[in-house]
Amino acid sequence: MAVAAQPLYAQTSPLARVCGKVTERATDEALPSAVIFIPAFDMFTTTDPDGNFCVQLPPGKTTLRVTHLGMAVAEAEVDAVVGEELFVEIRMSFSALYMEEISVTARAVHSLEQPGTVSRIGREAIEHTQASSLADLFELLPGQLSGTPALSGPRQSLLRQVPTTADAARANALGTGFFIDGIPVSNNANLQDDVTILNAAPGAQPPFASVAGRGLDLREIPPDLIESLEVIQGIPSARFGDITTGAVLLQSRAGAIAPQLRFRFNPNLIDASFTAGRGDGLRETGLSFSGNLTQSQADPRQNLDRYNRISTQLNISRAWLENRALRTNVRLQASQFLDERRRDPQDEVSKRVREAQDRFFQFATNSSYAFRQDRSHRISLDTNISLRQQRGFYAENITRFGLFPISDAISDTTMTGTFGSTDYRNETTVEGNPLNMYLRLEYTNRFQTGSLVHRPLFGFEWKHDSNRGEGRQFDVLKPPRQNFSVGDRPRSFDDIPALNLVSLYAEHRLAGYVANRVYTLQAGLRFDNVVPESAFRGTFGTVLAPRLNASAEIVQGLNIRAGYGITAKAPPLNMLFPGPRYFDVVNFSNFTTNPDERLAIITTAVVEPDNSGMRPYTSLKYEAGLFYDRNSIYLSLTLFDERTSGAFGFTREVYPVVFQRFEALEFPPGAPPVLNPDPVETRVFLGAYDLPRNSRFVNSRGIEFDSFFNPRLPWLSSLTINGAFITTAAGDDGLSIDTNRLFGTSVPDRIGIYTREETERSRLSISIRTIHHVPDLGLVVSLLAQTVWIDRDSRTAFNPNPVGFITAEGERVMIPENQQSSDAFADIRLKVSDTFLAEERRPPLWLFNLRLSKSFAGGAQASFFVNNVFSSRPLYESRRSGTLVRRNPPLFFGFDLSLTIRS
Repeated sequence: MAVAAQPLYAQTSPLARVCGKVTERATDEALPSAVIFIPAFDMFTTTDPDGNFCVQLPPGKTTLRVTHLGMAVAEAEVDAVVGEELFVEIRMSFSALYMEEISVTARAVHSLEQPGTVSRIGREAIEHTQASSLADLFELLPGQLSGTPALSGPRQSLLRQVPTTADAARANALGTGFFIDGIPVSNNANLQDDVTILNAAPGAQPPFASVAGRGLDLREIPPDLIESLEVIQGIPSARFGDITTGAVLLQSRAGAIAPQLRFRFNPNLIDASFTAGRGDGLRETGLSFSGNLTQSQADPRQNLDRYNRISTQLNISRAWLENRALRTNVRLQASQFLDERRRDPQDEVSKRVREAQDRFFQFATNSSYAFRQDRSHRISLDTNISLRQQRGFYAENITRFGLFPISDAISDTTMTGTFGSTDYRNETTVEGNPLNMYLRLEYTNRFQTGSLVHRPLFGFEWKHDSNRGEGRQFDVLKPPRQNFSVGDRPRSFDDIPALNLVSLYAEHRLAGYVANRVYTLQAGLRFDNVVPESAFRGTFGTVLAPRLNASAEIVQGLNIRAGYGITAKAPPLNMLFPGPRYFDVVNFSNFTTNPDERLAIITTAVVEPDNSGMRPYTSLKYEAGLFYDRNSIYLSLTLFDERTSGAFGFTREVYPVVFQRFEALEFPPGAPPVLNPDPVETRVFLGAYDLPRNSRFVNSRGIEFDSFFNPRLPWLSSLTINGAFITTAAGDDGLSIDTNRLFGTSVPDRIGIYTREETERSRLSISIRTIHHVPDLGLVVSLLAQTVWIDRDSRTAFNPNPVGFITAEGERVMIPENQQSSDAFADIRLKVSDTFLAEERRPPLWLFNLRLSKSFAGGAQASFFVNNVFSSRPLYESRRSGTLVRRNPPLFFGFDLSLTIRS
């Protein structure tokens, strides 16, 4: 063997030695100056003129990432053993489809860096899937179902959970953290919301597209700007905070990339992207650019609903000093998203339009400095500043029955009002300017005691989320649709306080051999302070979150692992500061054709929701499983139990408004009526409004399995089988008021208070993917056979008996438990049909998808997919509603073409 390239460090403690050679697959020629990067230890080396290299690594499994200008990134996993020299041959190609080993699905990974349940999706899988958003990539994960690629509405994640309630889905998506190059993407300052009218469900979405108070809209990150992603569904490292469900680690495209132009077409969208880069960021400055342009419409037959996305990203990376111990990366991103519904020319009555526009700019940096010659000590600094300009708009013609009194008072008062028009056009705009700032300072160390390698780390984190937009604005005399004496006023965001989250964390990771078996341990502790008042006290609470992952090798290649942890998510701004609610009650009203003789007296009551008791919601996570990886076979089996408590939801509350009725003493011509100064009566109006509460719970448990086989048959290159059996129970620990009784023709004597029911759903799904890969032809064909074997749900823990009531005067009275079933409260006992509590049991469902990717000479590559190949869409009759439900997405297809310019 030729003399290997020397690594940029020296190591005095005994480590394993790994050597190898990098060649071009088609010609077997050596590739000099290829960069071999070891992400787990932040080390790299380069190949010599003969393509050889050698590095020294701690024992255990490690991934080598190999890059060379103009060629597809290659990865090799090595299992280093102290005292032995391991040789690995890495063959690179201009296209990943020409490589002998590629992965076009999610792959379970297990390492010291990510010892919990982690699935990795590489660049070749992103291209083969032809994803238009991150939501399409999540379908590769165990337990996820395939759907139609769509950008017609916000897309959100749902990990380790099956659909039950809207609040449970909100908690799951909001608790899923997204990190681009280690920088979290925050949605905490999003205030693009609207006031819910009372004939809609509490917390209903605004007329325009919005994810305020929810998780990230997965449409915002084009997959073509991403090199790879890892989804941590188990217990994450203590360095990942402000999450409950899991963490999604995204690696942006950077470094030496041959110029590539990609076009994607399907019946719903047209997508174009461009990527190019030079330099590896280690030996020379790395500079890369990525851009994406997407236009989508919900129905190709009409263009009223449209979504447009423009995203650009610039990465600059460089290693400094003679030994390249100082490394920096700067990422600039600018994006614009537009989700709109234009006016239907045939709609001459309401003339509805709506629009949601979001402009985004980000400046993020990653810097690290490695101390000592062996790079065993490192300090890193990550910073980020993100600015958004968000504008939501909706307009419609509104018709009221009769002229109605209206007030513009913004405090508790009784004053003269005016009369609004019976027909008018409302135009409402919500403008927000979220500002997100982030800083993380972290110190890591690496040392060895005997055969054990230790990696302690300590970190400090600060997150700032604020919004200084103009807020929700409209003409007070032409308000949005409202009802039941609920008033409405414009609101600015300028007076909303910022949300600051300060965190400290510490973690110790170790791996090594004991009795010739590999053991790993990751133990960490995280402390979060939400809007700090002092070091250990926060305005909205503090959270102490321990986390533990451990694994042990039973026999060679077979590991048993277990984990325990607590994760927490801080409340977003729209939950902490929902804004005042108004009630306008008429004391006296006289409308005549003569405007000089009109008079309206209105009492305005303002409710300032007190959310000082809001706290982060938490998830208690347990998991245990087996992981086998040997001889081109891997198997992963995981049992999990996740219990989320204190999640956010909107509860409809009752507010009593005391007001007085007046009468007129005389009606002088050409002047307003003269009122009697003494009221004729005093009344109580019971109004309702929505208030955010920490009262929802979500309990999810189940089993996940993932497997990969490489039989190397002429007709079958690899086979993956994954799936999950998950049971999710979701509900509300709080109380529910039957506010629907307020909106009848007469006010009842009392309104019932009840405990909320619980919804439980179970689903067993299995996905089998057969992959046929012909490297010599640059061809990959994959077939997905997905089966939902079990899908059942029911309402449980339902109690029709009231636990209390609200009197006509607004007084709240609780009923002793032993009297709740008494006939004395029969008038407020809930009456439900026999089918209300019926269990839905859907029959098994099959779905088949086909994908094909082919690389051509000259740098061209084409991909084609067909979802639901057999157009199987069976009908299911709901036992609850009696309606027929169409299952499975419709037949759908798409085409992808890319052109790579080779030097």
